[in-house]
Amino acid sequence: MRSRRTFLSVIAAMLGLVAASCGGDTAGPATDDGVAGALLVPAEYATIQLAVDAAQPGDLVLIDPGVYRESIVVETNRIVIRGIDRNSVILDGEFDESAENGVIIFSDGVAIENLTVRNYTKNGLFWTGSYADDIFVEGYRASFVTVHNVGVYGIYAFNAVGGMFDHSYASGSDESSFYVGQCDPCNALLYDVVGEYSGIGYSGTNSTGVVVANSEFANNAIGIMSNSSDFEELAPNRGTTIIGNYIHDNNEYVVSLEEQDRVGLSSGVVLAGTTGNVVERNTIVGNHGAGVLVVDWVRQFGGRTGFRASGNIVRDNLVRDNGFERARTGADLVLVLEDPSSGGGGNCFEGNTFLTSMPADIEDTVPCGAANSLPIELAPLDQIFGPATLLWELVDYRNAPVPAYTFDTMPDAATASPVPAANMPMAIDLDAITAPAVP
Repeated sequence: MRSRRTFLSVIAAMLGLVAASCGGDTAGPATDDGVAGALLVPAEYATIQLAVDAAQPGDLVLIDPGVYRESIVVETNRIVIRGIDRNSVILDGEFDESAENGVIIFSDGVAIENLTVRNYTKNGLFWTGSYADDIFVEGYRASFVTVHNVGVYGIYAFNAVGGMFDHSYASGSDESSFYVGQCDPCNALLYDVVGEYSGIGYSGTNSTGVVVANSEFANNAIGIMSNSSDFEELAPNRGTTIIGNYIHDNNEYVVSLEEQDRVGLSSGVVLAGTTGNVVERNTIVGNHGAGVLVVDWVRQFGGRTGFRASGNIVRDNLVRDNGFERARTGADLVLVLEDPSSGGGGNCFEGNTFLTSMPADIEDTVPCGAANSLPIELAPLDQIFGPATLLWELVDYRNAPVPAYTFDTMPDAATASPVPAANMPMAIDLDAITAPAVP
């Protein structure tokens, strides 16, 4: 790989991401018995950025309660940035155009823990490398983090591999609460996260090898969207697994949406031009569009190239009460292909609990475990576009609902030794995951 430091110097200068000179409005030191060797903010360093700049690989930056008006840049490998209390250690961009990202990370193995990030004009947390320079961030983690009311993505990994978002909440983003993009293999896991009141709860473009598990996505315009696109490198999206999630009531148009993101509006799960994705043992209810929509990504959606949906598996999900009069794709399970004359493209449905589908009797039309090369009758592609004029007024991300600050905080935050984001993600037993019950 090329020199990371050269790339970082160029990109940091180009983005103009300089930390604010002021520190936080703090509430005094958190503990006298903290982690030995931790860099303490503000007791030892007036700002988070100063502590981050002083940190060495393996160090912990430990932050006392307060509101920190900074935009942090991380260029040191394997450090941990942790708040003493998730709900009272707050990075606030105040919607200042010069404070684009809460934290942008160019380095390997960096973990962000136990704090809140809000009111940034672009992203909350952002790990990124450079495809053009053959630089991928290797190892990342966000744990016990809250991000809300940010302009693009809440918690975001791009050109990054070997990562994990866990026990975190993100809402009020124009694009998506959580995003993993342009990586192959990504080797990424989302586990026990909540994404709501955003354009999309979780979005993954050209992200091969992502697992989204035991999480909740609600009150977005789309719950989960996994797609391929030539807007980014490393297409197509292959091998995403969506398992054991509660995906419900994604009918809110509270933020702006790009035109291509209106594909499958008000749907629970959208697989657009993906290959070999698996949607399994999820509970998907109350979405006004499709519960699960499998669809070719065609040029009409944006880009120069179309990507066929192929080999995707939708099985053993509870999918009900999806599809209402407002949506033309209104059904629990939907398959729409540009050219169904040669069959279902290897996409299949089995073992789902559902009432409605397009085509009708979808599990008989495109069953799993059986070749299907016969022409099939499907709904026209133009039916899966969202309406040209939305039925609800869009709300700027600045005005999206603000969550109550009652989130679970990280155990032993003041005393736990730092664990950088190496050997990520953690292993989980997919076979043990069951579809969540409807509350």
